[in-house]
Amino acid sequence: MRRLGRCVPSAMAPASASPPSAMKTLAKSALCALYKYSGAMSAQERLANLAGRSFMAILLLHRVTDEIPEDSLTMSTRGFRALCRMLQRRFRVVRLGDVVRILNEGQRPPRRTVAITFDDCYRDNLVAARTLAEFGLPACFFIPTGFVGTEHTFEWDRTLKKMPNLSWADVEEMARLGHEIGSHTVSHVDMGKVSDDQARDELVQSKKTIEARLHRPVRWFAYPFGGRANFKAERLPLVYEAGYEACFSGFGGFVTSAHKGQVLPRENVPSFSSLINLELHLTGCLDWFYAVKRRVGLV
Repeated sequence: MRRLGRCVPSAMAPASASPPSAMKTLAKSALCALYKYSGAMSAQERLANLAGRSFMAILLLHRVTDEIPEDSLTMSTRGFRALCRMLQRRFRVVRLGDVVRILNEGQRPPRRTVAITFDDCYRDNLVAARTLAEFGLPACFFIPTGFVGTEHTFEWDRTLKKMPNLSWADVEEMARLGHEIGSHTVSHVDMGKVSDDQARDELVQSKKTIEARLHRPVRWFAYPFGGRANFKAERLPLVYEAGYEACFSGFGGFVTSAHKGQVLPRENVPSFSSLINLELHLTGCLDWFYAVKRRVGLV
């Protein structure tokens, strides 16, 4: 699934954006708004519904902070609150269990059904969890258990301001707020590169640790890095053998009936930046645009 682009309104644009880039993204945001408020979006959504097209979306985020600039992993606290407000008003936000149940039972999902997830156990996830609870929105936080309560820093974060990790007390508070906690392995290992025995150990031990801490079952697993090459399809049975009910990726796409029993895709929210671009995408109303771009060779 391709994006329309970084439709970044001026209020959310990074300070380093050059004037041409700012003008380009502003123009794209204006086109998104025109498409929505002209009624074209609603009409297309109704036609798709009448045609029987149905899908769900699982959103992926990593960190919510004002300590570093927004990027492909980062949303500002202001931007995140705006996201929560938009989702609360315009979408049906459900738990991961509802997505999996609807999929497994072969039901047709209600329009605009989405679930929210976070990866990697940054401590700012606690603020995000509290904000989500304030808006009455459930989420699932996938954590690499070996990093909780440690000073571990990801390699790609070493040039950034130090960002602490969640403690187990933080994780317990998030669970008390009503959010689910899922496994993201023990050590955030690339599951596409390790042996079967190591993959099995990462799956089993992370699940055991979270369950021992929270005294509740861990149903979901999201593999680190999230690309198609980072998890071998033939290893999916290991996920179920370890006691998980579903496995989640980090690459984009909607959840459809074709994903039953397969790895479920998630949409990386910061890649969109503009909330109106994200809204149009999540309704499926930009599929025609992506098809045109592919046809003319722009993607």
